[in-house]
Order: sequence, then C-alpha cells, then structure tokens
Amino acid sequence: MNTDGVDDDLPFGLVVNPFSALGRGKRAAVRTARALAARGVRVVPISGRDAAHCREQLRAATGTGLRGLVLVGGDGILGLVLQVPEARRLPLGIVPAGSGNDFARQFGLPHDPVAAVARILAAESAPRAVDLGVVLLPDPERPGQKREHWFAGGLSVGFDAAVNRRANAIRLPLGPFRYHLALIVEVLAIAPRAFSVRWSRSADAGQDPAGRRAFTGLLATVMNIRAIGGGIPLTPQAEPDDGALDLLMVDACSTVRLLSVLGVLARGRHARLPEVRMERAERVGIEAGSEIAYADGEPVGVGPFEVSVAPGALRLLA
Repeated sequence: MNTDGVDDDLPFGLVVNPFSALGRGKRAAVRTARALAARGVRVVPISGRDAAHCREQLRAATGTGLRGLVLVGGDGILGLVLQVPEARRLPLGIVPAGSGNDFARQFGLPHDPVAAVARILAAESAPRAVDLGVVLLPDPERPGQKREHWFAGGLSVGFDAAVNRRANAIRLPLGPFRYHLALIVEVLAIAPRAFSVRWSRSADAGQDPAGRRAFTGLLATVMNIRAIGGGIPLTPQAEPDDGALDLLMVDACSTVRLLSVLGVLARGRHARLPEVRMERAERVGIEAGSEIAYADGEPVGVGPFEVSVAPGALRLLA
C-alpha cells in the first residue's frame, strides 16, 4: 500500500479485445503489458474467444484481487466490461485501440500504450468520477421480465444504430472511416421510424420537469458523451460527469434535406435546425417498435427502453 492508498502489490487486470480494429488491439496489448512491466506493475491477462467467455474470465479474475483494470480496445470492450458488476466497481484505465474510440476521445486519452500507461498510473490516486447510463429493456429469455444494460457513451435508436450495425459488418481496416462509409449507404436507404419518447429531469433546474413527444423521424438517441461513430458530434454540449444525459431527436426529412442536416451535424452545429430537438434529462423512455438499439458500438436489443443516469458510477483512470 503506497502513500496514496493504492495497493500497488496487487496486479492490474489487462482486458484485451484481440479482434479490435482487426488485430490492432492484440498488438497494442503486447506494448501495454511491456509498458506496465517496465514500471514494475504486474498484470493478469483477461481475454476470451467471445463476449460471454470474456465476461467469465473477468468475473474469475476480479475474485483474485485486482487494483484496477486496463482495457485495450475500443468502445466495445468498455461496453462489455460494464456488464460485469464486479468489474464495474474497479477503477478503469483505457488504451484506445478500436475503430471509433469515442469514449476515449472524450477525455483525450493517448493511443500510444506507453503514454496511456503513464496517464493511468498517474491517475490512480485520484480517479475521475464519470457518469454511466443504464437501460432497462425486455429480456427475450425471460418473458415479462426486464434486463439491465450499462453504457458509457450512448444508446442509439434508429438511423445512427443502423449506421453502427452496417459499420460493424465492414471487415476492412478503415478505422473511423467504416462509420463514414456506412453513413453514406444508410442515407441512400433511409426509412423514417415512428418514435414515442418521454423524458424527465430535476424540477429545481427552473424548467418544465417532464416532456413527451411522438414523432416520425430518423433517430432518438441518448448520449453521455459528445460523439459517436468515430467522432460524429451528436451532442456537442454533453458532459460525462454532470449527472445528466443528453437526448437527441431528429425528425424525418427528404434525402436531399438529410444530406444538408448531416453536413451541419458533422460540424456539431445542428442544435437550431428545425428537424432537431435536444433535451437534457435524467430519465428517458423510448418506444420504437422493432428497432434494435446499439450502445457503445454493440447491439443491445429491442425496446421499449427505460434509460437513466448513474452519476459518478465509473472511476476512470484518466
């Protein structure tokens, strides 16, 4: 135990997505392990052949005693770790090695493993308290019951979820350009969706504490950070430690108009567009029929979705 109260005799769990960015995660993990070893820090490698196996390895490793977790990969590996309560309670550091890396970008985390390790260790004595999002949705394996899914970046329903799904299917080493290519394809295949959205916030903010809206549109997305899809600033005003989530709703429009809206959105200047509505909330409900939601780059399931903020739930080593 050092003077900062950190038990530096314990190892870090090194959580790796070996398939991140078509192998970049595995290469970055080797460099990360070397950087930690150079500083005298022991590691317990944690990986898996698939998401379920990786979660099993996480649960087993956290039971042996860890001082924290170092995640090597993109938003997907963070989303995976957040579903394991024992892991979620540990301090987390991130070495960005994915395609989008939107959560890491929010905090300006370095991609170089040596620089990332230095920042992680420097933050151990005072981890940053960061909000998380929690969504309740129907559990297909238990009819009539609900399951819980945690996310760090955002919950996408509609057009942006479709872009995410298409980007995940592109098996080329394009980095964030996968999302840009998927965006172009989805624009050509655009189809409006029916949404029913409600939101609420603390009454002491001096505003109407609740809202409700039914509309035909492109998306209804709840964000904890500013950007998704490799840096697309959906909610440029979002802060991940303010105890609130940012709700973005975009109405349906023609393909020609959509191109204009997306051009403005890509620059983060879309808040005043007539098709756009943005709200800050602590709780959001979304109904969108059979639309599949995505969170932190991975599919979550079909709603209705009940979303809430968990203030300061993540201890981030950043």
